Amino acid sequence: MLELALSGSLQNTHSSQTPLTKHAFTYDFKLSLAHKGITAIYGSSGEGKTTFLRLISGLQKSHQGRLIFNGTVWQDEQTFLKTENRHIGYVFQESRLFNALTVEANILYGLGGKWKKLTPEMQALVSEVCQQLGINEWLNRYPEQLSGGQQQRVALARTLVCRPQLLLLDEPFSSLGEQGKLSLLHYVASFTRKHQIPCLFVSHSRFEIEALASYAVLLKQGKIIAQGEVAELVTRLDLGLSHEEQSTSLLKASIRAHDHEFSLTELCLGNQIVWVQQIDAAIDQAVSLRIFAKDVIVSTLEPVESSVLNHLKGKVSEVELTEESRVLLVIIIDEQRVLARITRKSLMNLGIKIGQTVYIQFKSVGLGAISISNT
Repeated sequence: MLELALSGSLQNTHSSQTPLTKHAFTYDFKLSLAHKGITAIYGSSGEGKTTFLRLISGLQKSHQGRLIFNGTVWQDEQTFLKTENRHIGYVFQESRLFNALTVEANILYGLGGKWKKLTPEMQALVSEVCQQLGINEWLNRYPEQLSGGQQQRVALARTLVCRPQLLLLDEPFSSLGEQGKLSLLHYVASFTRKHQIPCLFVSHSRFEIEALASYAVLLKQGKIIAQGEVAELVTRLDLGLSHEEQSTSLLKASIRAHDHEFSLTELCLGNQIVWVQQIDAAIDQAVSLRIFAKDVIVSTLEPVESSVLNHLKGKVSEVELTEESRVLLVIIIDEQRVLARITRKSLMNLGIKIGQTVYIQFKSVGLGAISISNT
């Protein structure tokens, strides 16, 4: 889908810097991306995430290199395709709405600006997007009458209705509250999947990345240091993601049954069972589970008569070598990787070694399906 090798430098013109402290940001991006769904671009602030999107969009021209999207050359030594000819959708960190236009006029701007001139198909699409993003009640308002989160919803709607061939999202959910963020993430995933729109999604929130993307590219100091399935990257001990305080594992499971009496849902993970707080989804629906490494209890003996409902059998595949007080383990369960953080003293007392069979426990409270997929 996307092939690029772009390198160059940008002058850092941050206002707090003096002429003597200003320095150039150097980048050297090399990527071959076949994934056609949502790809997360993840990294800390200042690592080059926004620069990466601007280079792909054409808003920033790379000093040298090549950029090919779906077989079409966007940039090489002889070619530089302007942004307006790339047919991309770009949602920025700020809404960038037209203050002189109503919400409705902003949404219709990229479609010609007139509702009556739209085909019935396009009218239906616009109506669906506005309904799903919850902005129908604001159509006659102006951007200055909306909150920051509401403006971002409008900006997202304006981009989606144009059905671009590539969608670029630069932390568009940062101004949204946690309560409405998850449903919005699910809708973006559903929309891009339905209309087969590949998406590059920048965020420094691992919750957003894990909820929205299945594939990720990690940036550090202007370079791509890793790419792959999100579930694999978050449990790789050689990457910073696994060492974050809120490090997690993502497990694929399916819904087996609902226990309405106790408001729980039973999930199937291979031949093993996981209980979570009840979720609204059909039997056999595929789900993704998010488990914090710090919440995983490791035992060499099978637990009995415990208040913790969930205990799974697995095999240790990796043990972190460190002199710190805490260590990380990677445990394979149903061919999936689970990250566990325990004390180094517990590791020594239990005598845990690579290849050993262990049992892990984690509570149902606080555990839930972060994403529900039809694929």
